[in-house]
Amino acid sequence: MFRNTAAIGADIGTHSLRIAVVTYTGEVIAANSYKLADVQTSEYLIENLVNAIRSIRKEVAESDINPICVGISAKGFIDHKAGIVIGPDRGIKGWKNVPLAKLINKATGLPAFVGNDANLMTIAEQRFGAARDYDNVIFVTLRTGIGGGIIINGKLYRGVNDNGGEVGQMIINFDDSLSDKGIKGSFEHYASATALVRRYCELSGKSVSNAAKSLTGKDVFKLSYKNDPAAKKAVKENAELVGIGLANLTAIFAPEIIVLGGGMSEARDSYINMIRKSAFANSLENCRSEIKIERAQLGSDAPLLGSAYYSMIRLAGKTI
Repeated sequence: MFRNTAAIGADIGTHSLRIAVVTYTGEVIAANSYKLADVQTSEYLIENLVNAIRSIRKEVAESDINPICVGISAKGFIDHKAGIVIGPDRGIKGWKNVPLAKLINKATGLPAFVGNDANLMTIAEQRFGAARDYDNVIFVTLRTGIGGGIIINGKLYRGVNDNGGEVGQMIINFDDSLSDKGIKGSFEHYASATALVRRYCELSGKSVSNAAKSLTGKDVFKLSYKNDPAAKKAVKENAELVGIGLANLTAIFAPEIIVLGGGMSEARDSYINMIRKSAFANSLENCRSEIKIERAQLGSDAPLLGSAYYSMIRLAGKTI
């Protein structure tokens, strides 16, 4: 693979579509972002994606750059070999069992490849970010929900039917009620940004249903920095719970590094340090002896870098 080869990376988010042209070495040559409508259909998303691809190809052509393929980051379960978005539909009409790679290839003429967003972020951090030069990596996204990706001996672990890496669904409290995904006491239910807001409301006496519409995890962190007692306690408890989840992953995989991504990972160092303390206190010494727990380095660019790099690797006939 030539060092100056470039591909298009696209990230289909809930509220926005982001796209970039990225070289094989991780340099972002051009990038654009488009706001998405509140109500979406599969046809709407595909039309916007095709238009964004055409626009950025035209933009970089003026600099004599011709991307050779497209990588697409999407949420949910993905058949990565066939490039099919399996679902769930996320409230988008027709967004299940969508042969996205085939449709984009037909519309643009470019080879197209599709991957789960957390998996592609994992690939990006291992190739260009906090996990560079590590072969055994766990990536955990701490945001509204919790997702992740696992790299073992330099290869992304996918599991049966590409369903591996759903670290947010491991159970950390079997006594609790069912989560919104029907799982009892899941890591995501206890330690996500949604859980942080819910716990803050419980501690402060605010209405959970009302606060959920106006309060975010970032808001709770900001309140904790101002020494709000309920916010400080909620953040401390959250860090301990995140650490317990990471301790479970440490015991099972004994990775070289765990990388924390998502919006919550951008909190102050004190939060990351509390997570480390909890993870190390709840894991076996031999398993944790060499492990590092670090925040992600690539931020919101991770899905773009990961999808572009992934597409170039797939086009070259390799796997990751």
